[in-house]
Amino acid sequence: MNHEKSQIKFVVSDTTGELIGFIFRHPKTKKLIGVREDSKYRKKICVLSEHLKGTVVPNVLYNVELKEMHRGQGYVVVEANRMLFKVQFETIIKQNEAYQVNINFGIKTIYFDPVNGKSRLSRTKSGVIEVIASRNDIEDIPLVIEEFSRHADHLIAIMNKHNITYDPDC
Repeated sequence: MNHEKSQIKFVVSDTTGELIGFIFRHPKTKKLIGVREDSKYRKKICVLSEHLKGTVVPNVLYNVELKEMHRGQGYVVVEANRMLFKVQFETIIKQNEAYQVNINFGIKTIYFDPVNGKSRLSRTKSGVIEVIASRNDIEDIPLVIEEFSRHADHLIAIMNKHNITYDPDC
């Protein structure tokens, strides 16, 4: 039987309590695409094979290998690997306006903005480190935290040269 590959996030079923995902076959490319349950597209259900139950976490993106169910009602996930993103750092400095380190991965961005940050999580190094450490979709988290600390320290040094004080406790 043919196996196909795609990317899916799983959710807990309201009726069975099992993890399920949904997939849609693109009419032109014929590729399987993971979609949400409330998607307007004609979708099919994806269930986990027995050996994967208990190893998959809900609401996390997975690279999956699927095989079609015998009657074509949906798909069985036979392999699931958590998708881990590489991080890219971007430092933005506009003198006396913006001082920011952006941590980009996938389609998400974590901001360190000690001047204009709206919460402790974006204004402080410890807040950003807390956010990074809580992520389950970033590759090599200890290395990312170390690299972020270097970028943040460099940004703070530049802020000090520009006579902008940084209070790590605010």
